[in-house]
Amino acid sequence: MSAISAAVGAGQFGHVTTINVQVRFPSAKEPFVDPHASLQETVGALRQRAMDAFNVKETPNPDGTTTSYDLFHDGVKLTDLTQTLGAVAGDQHKLKLALVKVIIQGWVM
Repeated sequence: MSAISAAVGAGQFGHVTTINVQVRFPSAKEPFVDPHASLQETVGALRQRAMDAFNVKETPNPDGTTTSYDLFHDGVKLTDLTQTLGAVAGDQHKLKLALVKVIIQGWVM
């Protein structure tokens, strides 16, 4: 097994099955890291795991706004929560993402 295969988690026949994922969150000192995330895991599942790791959740606020969280890769919002990490990573061996807090404003009629 090559060093790269070992680093990214080679499967039975040398096929890469995992990837090293790092998710940064601005208010956290350390990133959420999973060195063996499945390439088949969805963006939505990773987003939830990162939110759990940072102890944040989507919430409606008393002022009518909603707090939500989005994942970004290379400055681009990942909008398809069914997309796999493998599809996002392409040929990269490490996936660096950012979890960004979003305030969604409502209105009163």
